[in-house]
Amino acid sequence: MEAGRMNRSELVRAVAERAGGDEAVARRHVDAVFEAVMDAVSAGERVVVTGFGAFDRSSRAARSARNPRTGAPVEVPAALVPTFRFGQTFRNRVAGTTAPAPASAAEAAAPAEPAPAAEDAPAQAKKPKKGKKAAAKKEGAKKAVAKKAVAKEAAAKETAVKAPKKGKKAAAAEAAPKKKSGKGKARAKSGK
Repeated sequence: MEAGRMNRSELVRAVAERAGGDEAVARRHVDAVFEAVMDAVSAGERVVVTGFGAFDRSSRAARSARNPRTGAPVEVPAALVPTFRFGQTFRNRVAGTTAPAPASAAEAAAPAEPAPAAEDAPAQAKKPKKGKKAAAKKEGAKKAVAKKAVAKEAAAKETAVKAPKKGKKAAAAEAAPKKKSGKGKARAKSGK
């Protein structure tokens, strides 16, 4: 396998090893999965594999683009394109935050731990009441945010007005006349 890549035959080999079967059978299964997904998506159906992701079809509107070589405008027609949105389990696996899936079917069929009872679940946050008190709190919060914004603006103006302190070298460089370069330097030497 190339570094960072897996082609179709390497995928078939990996499926055969995980399933404990023959490569020819694994190739037929992999091809069947790909064909089923492509047929369903091209027919306009959405294929969702929970935890892995969702294959879908979306329409791309007609637009005008530019030829990068010539800069000439080019009309791009509307098109139907396949899309894939990865699932949470897939995202976590790539990020390295979850353990890999079980290798054997027996481990996959093992019952999961029961969900915690309602008593163990954390209490949900209460929604604020939509009465006079809640409105007054919101209004007070808005005023506080506005005061903070005004204070930040005033502080920004104060710092903008003050000139930054300069060291001895910076002050000397500013006081000295600029050196001339190119034609200006030649003219200065010749007295023109």
